[in-house]
Amino acid sequence: GGAFMPLPAESYAALFRDKIEKHNSHVYLVNTGWTGGAYGVGKRMDINVTRKIVASILDGCIHDCTFSEPDKYFQLSFPTSISGVDPKILDPSRAWADKNQYHLTCQKLAKQYKANFVKFERDEFMKHVAQFGPTGRALLGGTPKTPRFIMRDFLSHSGSLYNLDLEDTRHEIVENGEGSIVPANDSILVDTGKFTGRCPKDRYVVDAGAAHYNVNWGNINIPIKEETFDKVFECCAKRLWSLDRVYVFDGFAGSNRRSRRAVRIVTEMAWHHHFVTNMFIRPTPEELADFKPDITIINSNAIFENWQEEGLRSETCVAIDLNRHIGVVTGTQYSGEMKKGVFSIMNYLLPLEGIMSMHCSATVGPKGDTAVFFGLSGTGKTTLSADTTRMLIGDDEHGWDEDGVFNIEGGCYAKVINLDEDKEPLIHAAIKKGAVLENIVLDKNGVPDYDDGSKTENTRGSYPMWHI
Repeated sequence: GGAFMPLPAESYAALFRDKIEKHNSHVYLVNTGWTGGAYGVGKRMDINVTRKIVASILDGCIHDCTFSEPDKYFQLSFPTSISGVDPKILDPSRAWADKNQYHLTCQKLAKQYKANFVKFERDEFMKHVAQFGPTGRALLGGTPKTPRFIMRDFLSHSGSLYNLDLEDTRHEIVENGEGSIVPANDSILVDTGKFTGRCPKDRYVVDAGAAHYNVNWGNINIPIKEETFDKVFECCAKRLWSLDRVYVFDGFAGSNRRSRRAVRIVTEMAWHHHFVTNMFIRPTPEELADFKPDITIINSNAIFENWQEEGLRSETCVAIDLNRHIGVVTGTQYSGEMKKGVFSIMNYLLPLEGIMSMHCSATVGPKGDTAVFFGLSGTGKTTLSADTTRMLIGDDEHGWDEDGVFNIEGGCYAKVINLDEDKEPLIHAAIKKGAVLENIVLDKNGVPDYDDGSKTENTRGSYPMWHI
């Protein structure tokens, strides 16, 4: 989640620690990656084994297990047995065939951990934590400057298409030649072009106002001048305004009404409209009557020709202004940039209110117990949250406040490479009419070949929550 954390890591860590201590939460580290050796030597952990381990945690059986003594490298204790799981898998020192290589790898990893934590062992730690008290929020708020451009009201655009229903959106996508209907499951299939994933080196945050002091600047949060951002935003807006039609979606980020934000996303492409309609919380007609956006993202195929003289890395620019709560996406058609732009802004705003924002999936059990799954992309957050014995809260972005864990989104964005109906039946069944598939190859019968990664290993499917 580091790519979407504008504030210093210590700030999120302090909030997370407080939540865990207050609610007496249990924390487990579950390996969903490689076992038996390093990457390429061992093998990927079988998903059925992972589910058994997770099930033992969620049903409480793991509390009856015997645990090993803490290991000498990370002070981790391993359960010595779990029903239906080979005991060797539970303890990596037993699972690795090459014991010497195991110890060398542990020593290397331990040194990397220690080196990484050095940067957090400084006096500034408490300064950052203190910012999140009642006296710090006024300082962190600030008043945004007036933009150097006129914020257009795209609803007044003569070709504005507003919160289209599913049938009209699908018609627009096919009519515009942006995508096609998959014969096998009636979903929409699109190609994201030259970018099949996010562009982290072209992602910028405006360095101005309160954000100048609050943001953890570096290779992840790359600063951009406010004047440059405004030029890119205006370039994108002019492009949208010149088109015969634009697509405007109004909805919400955050299912808790006390902290949710009203979101407006304006796009050039109809399939992007379909994507954000899937991924954010749809408003009622009553909520639309007096809708005023707190966050605005615009996305077009505009080419920002002056990128070199403005100090940008390329003509692709994905930028957010945390002071004015606006964002721009141009030079890439990868849809995930829009949802992550909104999440980055929420990841900045929610902690200022004492709410822990999290890049995770989450479920709730029959007894009201909540499980939260953290992990990098591709480690199983979406897969493990698709559990027939538990209700899904969400698969990627959440908040944790005094009321509990809540979803920031209204849909799921699942990696579907090697999607197997037998191993992941809920996700497979969710890919139907109303879903959008990205960069999938179809076989001669029009059936998605989820094992084909010839376009990208980052094949994706977005669908609304109620598909699960």
